[in-house]
Amino acid sequence: METLIQDVRYALATMRRNKAFTAAGLLTLALGIGATAALFSVVYGVLLRPLPYPQSDRLVRLSEEHPGAVSPLREPMLSNLTFHAWSQGARSIEQFAAYRYQESTVALPDGAARLVGSAVTPSLFPLIGAMPALGRFFNPDEGATGADGAVVLSDRMWRERFGTDPHVVGRGLIVDGRPHTIVGVARPGFAFPDRNTLLWTPYEVQRPSPDAVAGRSGRMTVLFALARLRPGVTPVQAEAEGTAAARTTVRPMAANLLFGAGGPPVVHVRGLLDEMTSTIRPALLVLTAAVGCLLLIACANVANLFLSRGVARQRELSVRAAIGASRRRLARQLLTESLVLSLLGGAFGLALAWSVVRLAPVWAARDFPRIDDVVIDGRALALTLLASLFTALVSGLAPAVRGARFDLAESLHGGDGASAGGFRGVRARRLRDGLLVVEAAFAVLLLVSATLLARSFVRLTHVDAGYRPERVLVAEIFVPGGDAPDNSPAMNALVASLLERTRGTAGVRAAGVTNMMPLDNSMLIAGFPAPWTAPGATRVTTRSLQYVVTPGYAESLGLHLLRGRLFAEADVVSDVRPWIVNEEFARLYLPPDPISYQWTWPATATTPERVNEIIGVVANVLKNGNDSKPQPENYSVPRAPAGFSGHIELVVQAATSPTALAPTIRALVREVAPTAAVETVPLSQRVAASVDEPRFATTVLVTFAALALALASLGLYGVLSYGVSQRRREIGIRAALGAARGDIVRLVIREGLSVTIAGLAIGLAAAAAVTRLMRGVLFGIAPLDAVSFALAPMVLLAVALLAACVPARRAAATDPADALRCE
Repeated sequence: METLIQDVRYALATMRRNKAFTAAGLLTLALGIGATAALFSVVYGVLLRPLPYPQSDRLVRLSEEHPGAVSPLREPMLSNLTFHAWSQGARSIEQFAAYRYQESTVALPDGAARLVGSAVTPSLFPLIGAMPALGRFFNPDEGATGADGAVVLSDRMWRERFGTDPHVVGRGLIVDGRPHTIVGVARPGFAFPDRNTLLWTPYEVQRPSPDAVAGRSGRMTVLFALARLRPGVTPVQAEAEGTAAARTTVRPMAANLLFGAGGPPVVHVRGLLDEMTSTIRPALLVLTAAVGCLLLIACANVANLFLSRGVARQRELSVRAAIGASRRRLARQLLTESLVLSLLGGAFGLALAWSVVRLAPVWAARDFPRIDDVVIDGRALALTLLASLFTALVSGLAPAVRGARFDLAESLHGGDGASAGGFRGVRARRLRDGLLVVEAAFAVLLLVSATLLARSFVRLTHVDAGYRPERVLVAEIFVPGGDAPDNSPAMNALVASLLERTRGTAGVRAAGVTNMMPLDNSMLIAGFPAPWTAPGATRVTTRSLQYVVTPGYAESLGLHLLRGRLFAEADVVSDVRPWIVNEEFARLYLPPDPISYQWTWPATATTPERVNEIIGVVANVLKNGNDSKPQPENYSVPRAPAGFSGHIELVVQAATSPTALAPTIRALVREVAPTAAVETVPLSQRVAASVDEPRFATTVLVTFAALALALASLGLYGVLSYGVSQRRREIGIRAALGAARGDIVRLVIREGLSVTIAGLAIGLAAAAAVTRLMRGVLFGIAPLDAVSFALAPMVLLAVALLAACVPARRAAATDPADALRCE
């Protein structure tokens, strides 16, 4: 122990004497270890930490699909048909529960507010083992249709909106225009289904229609379903039971509208944790591999620093050996120096990781799963220690071995050739070159991966989504009681008044109202007989997203008109019902020349026969994001007695900044509908939020690649600089014998670029194999994209050339007389 303490003290003294070396080593290790600790904390907190529920490994998400079909649903969901059929005779499932996301208009003392909530079956809280902090959760009968309204508050809402009032239970609250009673408050930290949820209301899963007809009439809804497996039951066993139950149900036409027309239904049972993190898992796995590469680059860089600095320490080690120090003793001293540097670098890296984790919720996407579970805990501390020991071993072993192997007599006489051994020998030089090759290989691997992800992100953000979000302001309006069946005339009158005032406002170029629009949470899917059938083909049922819009909506959103015209005010009262459709609708359901095509909509029990006419075709609008597939869409104007419901969206094209126009629009809405809740947001902000997750992954990987490039170039610069100082006599002799400055510059640059090119070739080969695993996180880019594989080496070579130029110019400036006199 006393010897170890002496070695540590000597290591610290050596580090103080060599401040430049110490700073470079600490910075390199802090970046490598800090990035590793931070990403480990994110990966563990998001992907590996068990959910905070009892026996969470038995909690599963249930969903279904029609194999071979394309579904318009954004997430895997289960039908109410399967839910009821399965829950009536399940043997593999212990408990069932269901929920759906919902935003509610809540009447508060400071005005109506739109709050994120969730409607849950009363069985959900017992399923996940949740307990209230105040009051209770829902009783089984509170989920039934017609039951008195009940609501449970989150701890955050209780604190922010009710000032931690201990008597809040029993108070009334108006939710979506209906009286509710607060029955309980959740415990701190409870967040289901995500951290944005502020309140919960009861939910009843709709029962199947007793008069449903396969392929035709019958009600059907979709929901998020949870279950707890019985002990010993596997997901595969549960899937078989669920699939059998799903195939006993009568599947009405609505099933094909929601899940697509495909094969018989198939049920999927997946772990709740895996399902919650499925969207971010591929990106985090790619980043984990990237941070591993970065740590190895840092180790190679520090090892090269030790090897290069060892050249200057060769005589010191020779003297210590001459007075009795054994090779083992010298190697242990060098390893101790590496360990001390690594532990200090780990401490700085841990501080860096703590800062990154604190800022992670700000940097990450709003819906990034489980980001609040990311902390620097004992596991992160243990990983930091292991990473420090790993870097100490990897970066210090080779220098320790080389530093203890040298010819004592040759070293004491100042030999610098192969006979001297140690840090000055040919083998030591080859080792330094080998480490540079490793650095370059990992750097080019990260550069190729980062370029692929960056090009993918650029492709994603430059997709033509069928509209122009620039200078567009969206006001989402929720009118209490507006969904009542007899309230359509009042809503239509409210929309007309709102549009009149909005269009008369300074700074407004165009305005329109719609029932839904791109990147919102609404979706209306309609099914009806196809308007046209090709000769000899069988008539099919259309599946279409159905927009109800006012004239001015298309102009405000910047829809791309391809043929025909857009809506005019006269279309609202015309005898013929005008329709605008998108390219996909026209391709699937209309004749080759669809403009002015008319067809008759048959009469129903509530509506007379009517004639529809296609007046325009617009480009496909990607409603659910730039990475979604085009779906058939049709647009119609509101016509009495039907029209808008209690949720409408006002779309305004501003002359300048939409943000500056937002307060005026909110004031107009409150004048027209004082009890309504209104939220305004620039459409460009919605678009940016829709790509938050790929932006996060791209930013992190590009940062890692930039750090790798910097470390590799600094390593090359350091080795070449030490090499020039070591070979000063040789360079002086070359100059004395007539070598031109250009020859010496080319010599040094050639030696630097040779190792870089070798590493580049190895890195490209590795990238060709590894990037195939990135297929799941790329959009519109192949894993072997030629541009990425060409651009990354060019960047590395350019940076390596710059790093080699400084030592090369220094070598060329060597005075032969001074170099020979010094030697």
